[in-house]
Amino acid sequence: MLTPDPRAKPRKPAPKADELLGRIIEIVRRTGLAGFSLDSLAPELGTSSRMLVYYFGSKDELLGRIVYALRDDIVTALESRPTGTIIEAIDLWWNHYRANLTDMQFFFHLTSRSFEEPDKFQEFSSTAVDLWAAYFYRSLQNEAASDEEARAVSRLVLATLRGLMVDLLITADEQHVEKSLAEFKSLLRQRLG
Repeated sequence: MLTPDPRAKPRKPAPKADELLGRIIEIVRRTGLAGFSLDSLAPELGTSSRMLVYYFGSKDELLGRIVYALRDDIVTALESRPTGTIIEAIDLWWNHYRANLTDMQFFFHLTSRSFEEPDKFQEFSSTAVDLWAAYFYRSLQNEAASDEEARAVSRLVLATLRGLMVDLLITADEQHVEKSLAEFKSLLRQRLG
């Protein structure tokens, strides 16, 4: 059985589902993952959990829609700016997610769900690296010695930033995480000359 793509259009007219999704994102950004369920969202939206299932399918499908909407918004915002240097790209990415830690909580939660049920989250898994690696790659095209180096460094940058973000979410040790990020950027400057 094929599982619907979380980015697929809702089952009912898009305007109502899109309106609900916008409100859901506001709620989850405020409340985080703690207690994230259709039953807890429904009263705040003035609807029932059955109606949320009607519009979005399962909790996992709604989670996918949330993560895609959040990611699409930031990708669009960052891509509308000139790429600049890799350090500028890192700072833009980092500052956005530092200000929106809940976005990363949802991303990592969906990532863990994709480990549990890879077939169900195949589309998510196929884009989780590519979109951001491409963003960092564009900023490296003038700095890297070769296309191959730019592609490798872009994935390294993404992996490092996500690793530091996990560290921050787990430990809340802002001082050490920020120091590690500064050290990583310093090493990157040295490597790229």
